[in-house]
Amino acid sequence: MSRALAKATTKVRNFAEKLVSETKRLLNIDIFVLEVDRPFDVQVAYYAQSREPLDVVNKLRKRAWLDPIDEKENKRAVTWTMNSKHITNLANDTESDDLSRAVDIGIKDKNGKYVTDANADTNKDKKIDFNQIGLIGKMIDPTMIWGGDWKGRKCDPQHWEEPV
Repeated sequence: MSRALAKATTKVRNFAEKLVSETKRLLNIDIFVLEVDRPFDVQVAYYAQSREPLDVVNKLRKRAWLDPIDEKENKRAVTWTMNSKHITNLANDTESDDLSRAVDIGIKDKNGKYVTDANADTNKDKKIDFNQIGLIGKMIDPTMIWGGDWKGRKCDPQHWEEPV
């Protein structure tokens, strides 16, 4: 699990770099790469969160070298699928499995602190930052899939993935 764009496909890498620069240029919002690739055991632990009891989740997190969480955090779903485009598999001989096909981005406030509120307006223009970032991303590459377009509980405005 890393923020290294070198672990993403060329399409995702180029898209993310452009999204970071264009968001800063057009909106004066600082965004950063939050996550690129994700080993399978991390995906299992993330998927269990909000679905399994805390002790089970923390055993899975320990196996994946993740810190334990508390009961409050276990109520928050991290992922909605076991078929994540973040998953990489370096254990087989299939090169197409080695690179992530997704990127998650985060927003920094004016003090450089990570903003966890999906409805944040860090540049104070009375518009939700992620909605504006979504529009910029669609202008950069309309073929990229934005998690902010997903409905209901699955809405994930931090997430971008390339189509299969």
